[in-house]
Amino acid sequence: MFYLLRPWMLTVFIEFVIIWLFIRKEPGKLLLYSLLINSLTLPLATYSYIYLYPKLLLIESLVIMVEWIFLKFLLEINYTKALAISLIANASTFLVGYFL
Repeated sequence: MFYLLRPWMLTVFIEFVIIWLFIRKEPGKLLLYSLLINSLTLPLATYSYIYLYPKLLLIESLVIMVEWIFLKFLLEINYTKALAISLIANASTFLVGYFL
């Protein structure tokens, strides 16, 4: 279980930075949102990939869609900006994870 702690912390931090680069206000709130969103999506994505359906592109697409909706409503921004944040944040964490 603890082997997931480092990837989770790294994901929360990277996605927080991406969100902050777009929003540039209330960093504490943005960190909390990143923590909450990734505490839901990362374990579900990891479990799904390992035990249910090992199709990375499908799982990442679902994660992007879920995070897109969460970001839209939590940050009270338009769908386009929320989608851009979700795509860039998840692409960034995927690439960092891939190279580590």
